[in-house]
Order: sequence, then C-alpha cells, then structure tokens
Amino acid sequence: PLPTPSEMASGVKIDANCKNVYELLHSKHAHAYIIFKISDDDTTIIVDKVGEKGAPYAEFVEEIKKANEGGKQCRYAAVDVEVSVQRQGTDGSSKLNKVIFVQFCPDDAPVRRRMLYASSVRALKATLGLESLMQVQASDLSDLDEKAIKHELMTHQRT
Repeated sequence: PLPTPSEMASGVKIDANCKNVYELLHSKHAHAYIIFKISDDDTTIIVDKVGEKGAPYAEFVEEIKKANEGGKQCRYAAVDVEVSVQRQGTDGSSKLNKVIFVQFCPDDAPVRRRMLYASSVRALKATLGLESLMQVQASDLSDLDEKAIKHELMTHQRT
C-alpha cells in the first residue's frame, strides 16, 4: 500500500524567521527575493539568502546557481518580480510587483534531497500562504528565464 499523505509529509519544520522575512517581502516589498533551504540536518526550512530591495532578477538566478553546487542542491524561493502591464484603454503601462514561488530541484540532485524538498513544499506554502502565487517548478537554470517568467506573469495578469 502507498503511504498516506501524512506519512509522506517530511516532518520538516519551518523556521519562524521564514515567515517574518516573507511578510516583509510580500506586504512591504522590502526584499527582492528570499531563497529558502532545508537545513543540513534535514529538520528545518530556513532562510538561506535574502536579496536587497531593488536587486535585479539576474542576481537571484546567480544566487540559485551558486547555491546549486554543480546541480546537486534544491532550493525554494519567493521572488518579487516587477512587470509592466499595459492598461487597456490607456497609453501608458504601469509597473506591477508580483511575487512568485520557485521550487528549484535540479535533475542531478540526489533523489533523497529531491524527495525531501518535494514532500516539504506543501508545509512551506501553507505556513507562508504561498498557494495563491504563481508557481515555478524549475529543474534547470533555464527554467528561471526572466523573460519567460515575466511573460507568464503578464499572461496570468489578464485573467
């Protein structure tokens, strides 16, 4: 028999700081991005890196690349992405900030890590209230392409 969802849940806790930092990003746009990781002892999701307000999206990708250690490490991230939206019936476009949730798990990461990240993501989303965000599943840095993500966000924006 397959394990029940509660047996599959990883039991990984979420460090309280994750919520505090995320609130600042989400409500005050105080950060450009937050990268979360599961602690080395596999017990807790912690804040790995926080991007300064106004840091470019490329810096976020660079940090994921650094954290990735040659394709072996998974990460979660919340990224504040600025998009320009054409307002219907107006000439101008307006800037809009949208937060996206990224789950980055490279194919070369050890299976155990990938499974741990996969089974812990629901708890992180529930704790931080991330369900409403656009979700990006990335297994490769190319999945984090800024243009593609902004395009996707703008597509979602029209609905």
